[in-house]
Amino acid sequence: MFSWSWKDDYSIGIKTIDEQHKKLIEIAGKLEDMLHTGESLDYYDYIIEAINELKEYTEYHFRYEEEKLKEFNYPELEEHRIQHLYFVNRIGKLAMKDIDNDQLEVISETLDFLARWFFSHILKIDTKYVDYIDKNVD
Repeated sequence: MFSWSWKDDYSIGIKTIDEQHKKLIEIAGKLEDMLHTGESLDYYDYIIEAINELKEYTEYHFRYEEEKLKEFNYPELEEHRIQHLYFVNRIGKLAMKDIDNDQLEVISETLDFLARWFFSHILKIDTKYVDYIDKNVD
């Protein structure tokens, strides 16, 4: 299982965006902590809080990232924006699930989605714009 703690290997080399990615990992870590504690506690309020924090923070992060990509005239900005919309919509759907009746399943599903997103988007797609910026900006 993926461990929700920052590693230098996750850095894309843009300090502000790396800091934002660290914050996303921190939020996911809250969910991971709940999962490891098990069914002994009622996490409903904490799950809602974490999912809302995740949604709000990713919207902030995506706006920032998209503004930077626009400044650099990144040619794949629209595709990038569409992926961000998918993420926000997916998190919204997770927030609408029946969290009260299956808390650990919702946490597990959310963490699974975040891990797949982290590896497919942040560590692959985001590095594409870093390469573009490095090659095209003085």
